[in-house]
Amino acid sequence: MYEGIDNLKSLYDRAGKTFSGGPSAAQDVPRRTTQSDPVRQPPVGSGAPKYPRTEDSRATGRDNSPDVRSRRGVSTAAQLDSAGHRERPLMEVEEEGKRSPNYRGDPCVLESFFDRVTQGLRNDLEHERDRRLQLADTVSSIELTRGIVDRSRDVITALQTLVDAHHREYKALCEMLGRKGVLHRKKKRTDGTA
Repeated sequence: MYEGIDNLKSLYDRAGKTFSGGPSAAQDVPRRTTQSDPVRQPPVGSGAPKYPRTEDSRATGRDNSPDVRSRRGVSTAAQLDSAGHRERPLMEVEEEGKRSPNYRGDPCVLESFFDRVTQGLRNDLEHERDRRLQLADTVSSIELTRGIVDRSRDVITALQTLVDAHHREYKALCEMLGRKGVLHRKKKRTDGTA
């Protein structure tokens, strides 16, 4: 039992906390890690935290390190954040690892993943190809419509010029026929009606 207390004291000393040997140890304030900390924990996400292992306690027959497996077989250790606080239990990290695919282990999973990604890229490429063809058709249609509009404007301008020329000829003809007396000019009425 004394070995267990000594192990606990050494853990507290390494963590920079004081061990009073009683239940008042909960009053300890978490210590901040610095660059010169010899037992500095790796940042979160760089793998499992590295805890110093201690020898088995003869009183309990169990390992006293934080990596002790619980009855369910899942580690009860928690990852520490950069300030040395416990962040998430390792059980959550392991469950999260089960949810995200591990492509390093099984070649079939890796091949399936690459097949899905390749098929997705092929679908995207085909979609973009179809979209490009549709855009090219739309541009061709717009250019054709612009050509038709330009020709229509030319035809309208030519027709307007022709109408103006016919109107001038009509006026000239009317004046000539009026001078020869063939056309009787309408006399204006005094009441303002035509």
